[in-house]
Amino acid sequence: MATSDARSLQLALARVAEVFAGMTAHPDEVGCGRCYGADEVALLRTADAALSAELVDLVAVEAPDHWDDQPAVIRRVLPQLAVLLAEGSTSPDLAARGLAAARWSQWPEQQVQAVLGFLEAWWRWTLRQDSPPTPAREVFESCATASSSVGPWLSLWETEEAPAADRHLAECAEGWWDDLRVDASPFAWWWGPAEEERSACLELGAWLAARAPADDRAR
Repeated sequence: MATSDARSLQLALARVAEVFAGMTAHPDEVGCGRCYGADEVALLRTADAALSAELVDLVAVEAPDHWDDQPAVIRRVLPQLAVLLAEGSTSPDLAARGLAAARWSQWPEQQVQAVLGFLEAWWRWTLRQDSPPTPAREVFESCATASSSVGPWLSLWETEEAPAADRHLAECAEGWWDDLRVDASPFAWWWGPAEEERSACLELGAWLAARAPADDRAR
């Protein structure tokens, strides 16, 4: 792993930690009443209280309707969640669903830029690793799910010249073609209108078709 790649990701993680420091769940948050104890919810309502990785993971991948104020809960765990994502220690697609449901792109600009900066750094770093902790396909699908768009992540892919990026493309394309050729979505936990997901699938298919070997295009 190139030092500059690691540095960019660490800076993005530090920015998330800085911007979301002091965030808490809503003061009246009680959760669904089944999945968490009162002490765990109390920690989420307490600014900067240390959270276990297990609690962060459970919160991040939980169905959005388990919370009274899900965006506040996501903001609360984001500093630690970003680390878990970078380490490959959580289910990225489910965490991405939580981010999308929290409508992070409508948060204050400083918060939006921190989240976007992390997603971009995570995706670039993944593309440049021979064996990233989370497979490139899962990271791409998660970034697309979180942002409800494939375009920005395809654009970043196009700018990558590292040999690893091409290998990741070959590996991802094989699985994606299997889905797309039967009109199935590669995005298991897409959050948003079906038309939006369909558009993302069409854009991904067109992008792959322009770059795939002839035998893949024939499929």
